[in-house]
Amino acid sequence: MTLKKILATIGLVICLGLTVPAVAQEEKVETGTDPRDFAPKFMPYYRFTELENGLENHSLTLFGLHAFKPNFAMTYEIPLGYKNDVSGTALNNGDDTCGPLGSFPPGPGLPPIQIPGVQGNCQETGMGDMNLRFMWSNKNWSFAGGDVLWALQVDLPTATQNFLGTEQVRLGPAFIWVKDIPIWPGPGAFAALMNFYFFDVFGEDDVGDTSMYVGRWFTMLPLSKPGPGLFDGLFILAEFQPIYDFENSHFSFWVGPEIGKVITKKNIFYMKPGWGADPDFLQGDRKFTFEIGWRYFMD
Repeated sequence: MTLKKILATIGLVICLGLTVPAVAQEEKVETGTDPRDFAPKFMPYYRFTELENGLENHSLTLFGLHAFKPNFAMTYEIPLGYKNDVSGTALNNGDDTCGPLGSFPPGPGLPPIQIPGVQGNCQETGMGDMNLRFMWSNKNWSFAGGDVLWALQVDLPTATQNFLGTEQVRLGPAFIWVKDIPIWPGPGAFAALMNFYFFDVFGEDDVGDTSMYVGRWFTMLPLSKPGPGLFDGLFILAEFQPIYDFENSHFSFWVGPEIGKVITKKNIFYMKPGWGADPDFLQGDRKFTFEIGWRYFMD
């Protein structure tokens, strides 16, 4: 399926989903998106990413949650299938080869050495960097009428090629605020602000330092009550990601509306297109993303 067809399909699903009025429900239905929900889950997904500079990435990721205690859980995110393609960038020699090993010399401003990890066909496939995220909650923690969670994300340099990862161990402490939206007709609506600060602990000497704020702000709204119909059990999750790189004094912003369907109490299917707001070419900001995944409750 081409990218245009994917976009057309997503646009149709969003339009149809938004035309379904929210219906009052007697029971809250879990969608696997609430940070306060520590129920064990298995949530694999596929994501396509296109950067403003032309680089394309494909990632097939195993994502899941394990609860050690009712108030302490860990998520894992392992990109087992990870592909970077620079054939659409200025590194392309014009004959679908990249770097100085092609039949044409590198263009102006390009490095005179082969790009690390990129083969002559401009592509590299392997495993990417994984991360572990530890989360704590407490019923006594609250702020501004919402629930408070604390988290620590650990990024690990597990990529099989340098070009596929960061070559750094990074830590990302986080403050998470979640508040229910009782005015929405269907129970389960909430807003969440996840705020991370990432910094490098150690890594390769030739890799620059990391000092970055990453926000994941989203609102989840159920659109229809669960049922056997095609438009039953729909929900929308609008996500916003403000990112500020302190090392480069660079701000970027991304937005992605997720449309999901509760198939059964244990099975949720979703699709999420995303767009960068005024992406920067030199900084390699995200231009477009498309994610499709499945969430399965294991208890």
